[in-house]
Amino acid sequence: MAEQIVVRPSAAEQFEKVMERGRVLFFSAPSGFGKTVLADALLAGRSALRLSAGEPDFALPSAEGDWKLLLLDDLQLLQEDAQWQALCALIRDGADRRFLLLSRGAPPACLRAFQYTGLMTVLDADALTFDREDVLRLLHGCGVEPAESELSGILKESAGYPLGVAVTARCMAGGRPFGPEVLAQAFHEVFLYFEAAVYLRFDLPIRRFLLELAPFESFDLELARMVSGDPRAGSLLDWLQRNTTMLRFDGAPCTAGGQRFCFWPQFRSFLLWEMAREYGEEKCRALFNRGGLYYELHEDYPHALECYTKGGDHAKVSEVLIRNAELHPGMGHYGEMGKYYRALPESELLASPALMQGMSMLCALEMDYEGSERWYQELERFAARCGRGDAALRQARSRLAWLDISLPQRSVEQLTETIPALFRLITAREIALPPFSVTSTLPSVMNGGKDFSDWSRKDDLLYRTLRVPVESVLGRDGVGLADCAIAESKFEKGEDVSARMLTLVSRMGEIQRGGTPDLEFAAAGLLARSQIASGRADDARRTVEPLRARMEETGQTRFLPNMDALLCRIALYAGDLTAADAWYRTRAPRDPLHLNVMKRYQYLTQAMTELALGQPDAALLTLSPLRPYCEVCARHIDGIHLDVLSAVALYRRRDGAWRDRLAAALAAAESYRFIRPVGGYGAAVLPLLEEWDGGGSRWFKRLMNDVRAQAAYYPLFLQPPLPPEESLTAAELQVLRLMCADKSNAEIGVVLDIKLPTVKTHVSHVLTKLGVSRRSEAKTAAKRLWLIPEDL
Repeated sequence: MAEQIVVRPSAAEQFEKVMERGRVLFFSAPSGFGKTVLADALLAGRSALRLSAGEPDFALPSAEGDWKLLLLDDLQLLQEDAQWQALCALIRDGADRRFLLLSRGAPPACLRAFQYTGLMTVLDADALTFDREDVLRLLHGCGVEPAESELSGILKESAGYPLGVAVTARCMAGGRPFGPEVLAQAFHEVFLYFEAAVYLRFDLPIRRFLLELAPFESFDLELARMVSGDPRAGSLLDWLQRNTTMLRFDGAPCTAGGQRFCFWPQFRSFLLWEMAREYGEEKCRALFNRGGLYYELHEDYPHALECYTKGGDHAKVSEVLIRNAELHPGMGHYGEMGKYYRALPESELLASPALMQGMSMLCALEMDYEGSERWYQELERFAARCGRGDAALRQARSRLAWLDISLPQRSVEQLTETIPALFRLITAREIALPPFSVTSTLPSVMNGGKDFSDWSRKDDLLYRTLRVPVESVLGRDGVGLADCAIAESKFEKGEDVSARMLTLVSRMGEIQRGGTPDLEFAAAGLLARSQIASGRADDARRTVEPLRARMEETGQTRFLPNMDALLCRIALYAGDLTAADAWYRTRAPRDPLHLNVMKRYQYLTQAMTELALGQPDAALLTLSPLRPYCEVCARHIDGIHLDVLSAVALYRRRDGAWRDRLAAALAAAESYRFIRPVGGYGAAVLPLLEEWDGGGSRWFKRLMNDVRAQAAYYPLFLQPPLPPEESLTAAELQVLRLMCADKSNAEIGVVLDIKLPTVKTHVSHVLTKLGVSRRSEAKTAAKRLWLIPEDL
């Protein structure tokens, strides 16, 4: 029925443009996207020559014919080069002719030149996918009046796939409500269509290849070869790319090099359905276990565990968990792998020093310190049961030593005695430390895996006495550590560290060759912070961005979240709210109900961004879960940042409790003689300090000098879009949003149920506070001040 055909306005617009001044409209989408139906609807009332490359006697029309418009379907079946060249010649020479080309494959290389010159427009699957309005129009055309919840459910389950929506609409046409039965029937019909129209037309090797890759959300050539066992995997992937649009580029970084792929989601669902019908349980398990081996070889332990679990290989699950337990939280995947640790029988955990070590660290990261100490004690008891000549004793003692250094609840004061003792044990070869991370992927040594504020009180002495044993105990992790730590300690105290930074930068080559990426990032982070402190935020950005690019290129993805958070902070200093807001929308944790202590640097950055966007309440919500962690684990520097940001948020809410939070921050900072953890907030904290009676101490005067210097460098740092006294009230904000939606005063009054004079008063206040004189200027000002979404 004609009323059941939905023509997307954007598709109709592209068609008209091609008819007026283009030459080719190329439909490139998988089966079921309605390419033929849409083309017929667009051509309604026009005379067109219609051909299909799938016809046995297919031949391209003569250039001498009197046709003006050619519809060519099933273009993916055109295989001979001579035919492609003939088609290109028709297009090239037919300036007054138009072509509609329909294909399940991507545009071939020979046609790309027309696209690059603007003569060919491509409508891909994304352009043909239905949105909410399209789904509603099709349902109405079938006589279906869905409830709002039904419409949302259909859109979610179908993902806008036209055939899925059409089948669902037909199933509901008799008055059936949308629910599990309709959904199951729709999926079954779509899958049967895929089987007949697509899958069974593939050669057997292609079918087998597709089914063997179906269990994996994304894959590269190496995974395809390993799972399928087919040496022609590269050729098969190339054929799928050229002849179908079922395969897409994933865009995720590939640790093995090359490109990652993924299936179009609906087609992958079909493949999994087909796999369950064709493959037995043993065959499916074998596929998952091969995938697990691939991920294990690439040290992607979370995915390896997922595959081995589905493959039923319990021994490999334990082996991977043991290997992960050897890694520091900054290097391991405790959060993603916690459910696998907890699924192991306790008897198995108690028999493995590595697994007890992993459980102790996992509990600590979940802030279950009682559980963490319980597993530490179990490991101690295990060591006590071992005989002196038992190799398991050395392993248990090594892991106890690792926990003594790594557990977040262990104070750094204990390390003053622990490290020399470990140095003696390592020198005597009585223990060997598992892999370690001093920084936990943070851009800091002083406030990385541990908070070393207590050491900063005697940093010169400790540098002289502990540098050699620390570097020996930590091995590669110790290269450049002492120089970076003392430079950062002096920096936090507000001292001039330019000479120390030159020394540290001169050692970067040594750190890159013989050290670890952790120290490289920490050193780069310190350099960036020193550049910011000198008023050179652009230089700081140029320091971090190349390192981020190298880390991503080499697969060091564990650093990227904190690198992006650091770049967001630099953007806030530089006044680039657009970049900061982009990070906030796409990368910030934004989950106050589930604290991940490994993301604490990102939480603090999130709170800073929320203050810059004029959201003090949101900032307080973000910061609140961090307080118990900072107190229990003695995170003094994080605690200072937490209290300063909380004080600023409370001050902007006109809540007198800001004084208590600022007092706590200043007391902690002064006790360590720190300047930078408070001074770095410059213009944001200056109004609070000016109201604060800080006395005449030398330290407070130094702090105020630093704060004023930073405020001069970055006068807009963390400043709200509107000063508190000019902030819009809730009613004014509602009026503003309606103004930006082009509503008249009368319409605003109807929507808000207020009288016209009241509306005019609100509009006047809004214009005054935004600093504009006309309604037409309000929308631009509101976007600039982040009061409404950019796309409104």
